[in-house]
Amino acid sequence: MKPLFRKVQVMPEQSFSIRQDIVAYFYSHWHYHPELEIVHIHAGTGMLLVGDGVSNYREDDLIFIGSNAPHFFRSDPHYFEQSMDLQSRSTVIHFDANFWGEGFLKMPEAVVLNDLFIRARKGLLIRGEARDEIGVLMASMLDATSIDRVILLLKVLRRMANASDVQELSKTDDSATLDEQNTKRIDQIYSFSLNNFTREITLEEVAEVANISVNSFCRYFKTHTRKTYFQFLLELRIGHACKLLAEEKLSISQVAYESGFNNLSHFNRSFKAIMQLKPQQYQKLYRQVGV
Repeated sequence: MKPLFRKVQVMPEQSFSIRQDIVAYFYSHWHYHPELEIVHIHAGTGMLLVGDGVSNYREDDLIFIGSNAPHFFRSDPHYFEQSMDLQSRSTVIHFDANFWGEGFLKMPEAVVLNDLFIRARKGLLIRGEARDEIGVLMASMLDATSIDRVILLLKVLRRMANASDVQELSKTDDSATLDEQNTKRIDQIYSFSLNNFTREITLEEVAEVANISVNSFCRYFKTHTRKTYFQFLLELRIGHACKLLAEEKLSISQVAYESGFNNLSHFNRSFKAIMQLKPQQYQKLYRQVGV
């Protein structure tokens, strides 16, 4: 897929950016940028796509996205309802890998950072003590000035590099290239899918959204994602089911229905195939350790 190239704004007097976003919902297009991105979610839940990976984000998640890794944040549907008094809040850092000079990352002491930046191309979800400690450092960075900001960023990256509880969000680390030709089409496919995955979707429908024939759509999607559209759709549904299971407000059969499955047996088989756990086992594990 060809995501949208996005220009990250950095103030002239600063070498990298850090900001707080406080909005009703997160909704970014499928995009990429050369800057590395660190996102600490303070409030809000939704879907996160990085590379070929589909997952959820929730409160207190810490996500590190590498240079030119295509990604997409979208809040859950109820955040878009004007009647809901909800907020989505995050702290976001963008920085160029060489903002401290070309020679810095060539130093032997910086090998650990080079390795971290390579791993981040797949998107990293940081958990446990490292997440908590980095959250404190990022909060301090918001008020820091001058060289203190750079020192705090180095501390953040050092802690990430040494973190033991880290999940890769994508199976591949393919970087995007500067080609906006298919941006509108991909945005339409993703938006349509995220808005409709809880119901039955036909190839004819999504091909019409993409404005190409069914056969062309199947080839197009498989070529650019290394998976079929229905595999992608299944991952969206299972990701949503994981969120519902973690909330423990619905029965297993209700979770299946709310995630777009009309057959409980199909849901159970699909869930185990993707998560390597039965829905009940996932729910129990989440309750114990917060997967």
